[in-house]
Amino acid sequence: MNDQVLVGTTEVADDGDPARTAPSAEEVEYLLRSVKQLFPRAKISTQEIKYAFAGIRPLPSSPGNRPSSVTRRHFLHDHKDEGATHMISVIGGKLTTAASLARECARKIGIAVPEPKTIAVGPGTALDPLLDQAVVEIARAGSVSEESARGMVEWHGKNAMDVARMALVSAELRAPICPHTSHIVAEVVEAYRNECAVTLGDVLLRRVPVALGGCWSESCSREAALRIGAVLGWNEETMGSNLESFEMERAAFLHKPARNTSALEAAAD
Repeated sequence: MNDQVLVGTTEVADDGDPARTAPSAEEVEYLLRSVKQLFPRAKISTQEIKYAFAGIRPLPSSPGNRPSSVTRRHFLHDHKDEGATHMISVIGGKLTTAASLARECARKIGIAVPEPKTIAVGPGTALDPLLDQAVVEIARAGSVSEESARGMVEWHGKNAMDVARMALVSAELRAPICPHTSHIVAEVVEAYRNECAVTLGDVLLRRVPVALGGCWSESCSREAALRIGAVLGWNEETMGSNLESFEMERAAFLHKPARNTSALEAAAD
């Protein structure tokens, strides 16, 4: 994503505060060594590591078992009998099943959620021409570049045409979120209106995650906030509070790797 490579994961027991979880130098070293073993010709320097992040995987309690042996299958615990109607605890699971798990949770509390539609592709049908055709249509509909249109198609899928039509309304909506990306402000508005985004972090780190780019900086955050705020009608106070909260969240999530220079360099060599 964003012209970068994501390397992971590790499995290290952690009984600390999940909000303060951060990767250790030993974990970064382990991952560097793994990359070197799998891709011997890869020339990766520690200087190329932009960020390292970690999170807690909520595995089912299995005392005495190694983390790698614990099932990744998820379980839903309904607290109705405990006096907490519509409260569901999720135990286990993984990122690749997050969407289907969310649908399962919604149905558990009585919300009808349809399964996502799939596209039937016949034998011998190439997907690239279909994607290229969609990109051209989106670019024309929104009066945006094909690069921007491709990003919209890849990230917004069937909603890309709605975003394109919104973008046609004004040059401000067609403007890039920051000077280093082809993703546009209309995508941010779509996230706030239809994708349950509440904060800048919701948008720039999760819905349209351009802030995960290797070139993103505080100046990009300020420029993005200005462009987004101009369209959403933020006043100076709202702009400042949104920007401050976003920078705090970004800094807490995207850590620079803990420095254990000699070990890390040895792992990269």
